[in-house]
Amino acid sequence: MAALLAQAFRLAASELGMASAAWLFVRETAAAEGSDGVVALRDAMGRNWPVLDAVCAGWLEGVRESCIAPEVLLDEMKGAQRLLLVGYEAEWVDALLLHLPREVRVGLMTAGDPLTDWDRLLANHGGRVEPVDPVSFQTWAGPRSVLLSFVYGHTADHVYVLPTWLRTSGSDVRLQFRALLGWYVMRTPLALFPRWLVAAEYGAFTQLRGTP
Repeated sequence: MAALLAQAFRLAASELGMASAAWLFVRETAAAEGSDGVVALRDAMGRNWPVLDAVCAGWLEGVRESCIAPEVLLDEMKGAQRLLLVGYEAEWVDALLLHLPREVRVGLMTAGDPLTDWDRLLANHGGRVEPVDPVSFQTWAGPRSVLLSFVYGHTADHVYVLPTWLRTSGSDVRLQFRALLGWYVMRTPLALFPRWLVAAEYGAFTQLRGTP
């Protein structure tokens, strides 16, 4: 059973995002088994999935909702014509799309987890989100283009992001996009080594938004 649960979470994380998958599993576990179930979930899988570990820890401390507040991005998006997502978190993307004008083109860089079925993922958005090849993503650049990635934690010197961000955040890219935004998705700090993530300097972003 533990192996099946781990496999299910691995697949969910690949197509929903680690934070979105973690909240899904914690909510369902808590509804079925209460706090004891969340403790067991954390013990069984938290060490392999530090984002899940943090969501479990937050739940046990009374944090029962994820920190989705797309309003914090809207000032940076004013006048933008294109938004390119680097990385994916289903809950956060769904909320953001509800606030974005329909005329803003939204793209998702189709790179990252090899398990991701990009066609199935994009189908959930009914054509609102376009696939963007990582080799040619700079075709989305311009003075009215915004690059957005999700941020999972921080230290005094760095923030933790998905590895795909490092492929798109060089100094040359910074000059080609109007803004490089980081959106914090965690309400509880990561307590374990940030497996699956990489460290990026704060200066890799023009703005960081959300609650760190």
